Amino acid sequence: MARMYPQPMRPDTRSHAERKLYTAFQRQLPDDFAVFHSVCWQVRDTRSGVRDGEADFVVAHPDFGILLVEVKGGRIRYEGQTGEWFSNDNPIKDPFQQGRDGKYSLLEKMKELPYWRDRWITMGYTAAFPDVAVKRDLRLDAPRELILDGSDMADLEAWVNQALQYLRDRRPDDHPLAKRGVEELISNLSPSWNLQPLLSTEIEEERRELARLTEEQFIMLNFLGRHRRVAISGCAGSGKTTLAVEKGRRLAEQGFRVLLTCFNVNLAEFLGSNETLPRRLEVANFHKLAQDLVRKAGLAHSGPRDDRYFDDVLPELMMEAIDRLGTQYDAIIVDEGQDFHDNWWVPLQCLLHDPDQGIFYVFFDDNQNLYRTAQNIPLELAPFPLTRNCRNTQRIHRVVMQFYQSDQTPLAQGPLGRPVEVRAYAYLGGLKRALRRVLHRLVVEEDVPTEDIVILTPKRRERSKLWGLGPVGNFTLTDQWSAGSGEIFCSTVHSFKGLESPVVILAEIEPSAARDLETVLYVGCSRACNHLIVLASAGLPEDVQRRLASGRSHELASTR
Repeated sequence: MARMYPQPMRPDTRSHAERKLYTAFQRQLPDDFAVFHSVCWQVRDTRSGVRDGEADFVVAHPDFGILLVEVKGGRIRYEGQTGEWFSNDNPIKDPFQQGRDGKYSLLEKMKELPYWRDRWITMGYTAAFPDVAVKRDLRLDAPRELILDGSDMADLEAWVNQALQYLRDRRPDDHPLAKRGVEELISNLSPSWNLQPLLSTEIEEERRELARLTEEQFIMLNFLGRHRRVAISGCAGSGKTTLAVEKGRRLAEQGFRVLLTCFNVNLAEFLGSNETLPRRLEVANFHKLAQDLVRKAGLAHSGPRDDRYFDDVLPELMMEAIDRLGTQYDAIIVDEGQDFHDNWWVPLQCLLHDPDQGIFYVFFDDNQNLYRTAQNIPLELAPFPLTRNCRNTQRIHRVVMQFYQSDQTPLAQGPLGRPVEVRAYAYLGGLKRALRRVLHRLVVEEDVPTEDIVILTPKRRERSKLWGLGPVGNFTLTDQWSAGSGEIFCSTVHSFKGLESPVVILAEIEPSAARDLETVLYVGCSRACNHLIVLASAGLPEDVQRRLASGRSHELASTR
């Protein structure tokens, strides 16, 4: 059976003669024939702009050439004096003129394409009258050899070979199409393609949907409006930070002096950069808050600024500063409370004018405990859970949940999103090559702004290989985020905790990347709102590879 394009025949084909011929071509011609039905093309013309070309059928064979067939059904009549053609007494176009125009416009079109530019092949046009019998030549330009009539319908292969042989004998300098020529003809006359939306377009559409879901979480704040001391738990992406900021905004607009604090320096700087926040809402990370109070109180510390200083000494100095300066706030909101040590809670509460009954909200996710702090949040009531993921697409959420441990599985009701990409590399050169290709595709092909892309690694700068890669294709990595710079922001998973980005490239995921790889993957993957790409060592445990692959529909790609 011939290869038919399209297959099956278009259902809107109204011509009975074309339907009959389509079926006959398909059944009678061998599979080395390619037959195109109802094809169109356009040819550039410097004088008239663009000219249209079309053919009822184009029949191609690798050894013989190309045949254009114009089909006219019913009883055919031609008036030589007027040059008019009729089918069942209805005026029709001259099929031979149509074939001639189609042949030369198709040749012109093919010569525009690189493959055909220097190739000469057998090509001709014919007319098909499958409902009548033709005994002789109809005109000087209409020889019987190039006419298909009802008697030829029983053996179309013989008729096609006869017509192509007749044409080839008239042009001995023509050459066969060959199999490559037939495939090129298929790719030109009946191409297959799949136009995907640009990732940049998907990001904008998904951003609106995710923002709507986050606003719906504000119902929780309305429900808790009369509670003064509340712990709210939720998975990464459940909108905890957004709710914390909104709670602080509402309290400040009611006249309260409010502190919004967290552990992460970058998160505090990001939240504090929002110029729309009320004046009565102060944002500071815990250690900056403590150091500012200690400085204002005139206290000093001469020892080293090591982990013990930040974990134990500074909170003690903070308590002394509060004793000297007095209470500071009407309400305190803590975001990312899972990062706070047990001995930090008391000085925080002592900042309230009413330490025991003052407004005190803590938002936390015990699955993000990267710093392995204790978990004694000083609130008596059971936490109120947030059960919906409002940050990540469903496919990213599916991966994040592979590394989430809780009795209650959150739901993702946002857009489906693209499959998560997981690419394996075996050595440093493979990492750079994979990163270069990913960045080129995202920025150049997918039109994603560089400020919408973040590269995260579990390794500190002095241990990370990323900073030794130099320029990655046309891109430079930077640790200072700046919109419009054209550089790609690179940070650690720890430093980016609490933040998010439309596109996250999670790199250097290796068995020895962190002491708690699963927690790193939970936090790192959940930073991506719209698209997640993981560049992982080829030696990653199979169990981790399998769970990362849960957000995509293809096997683990490899970059050597």
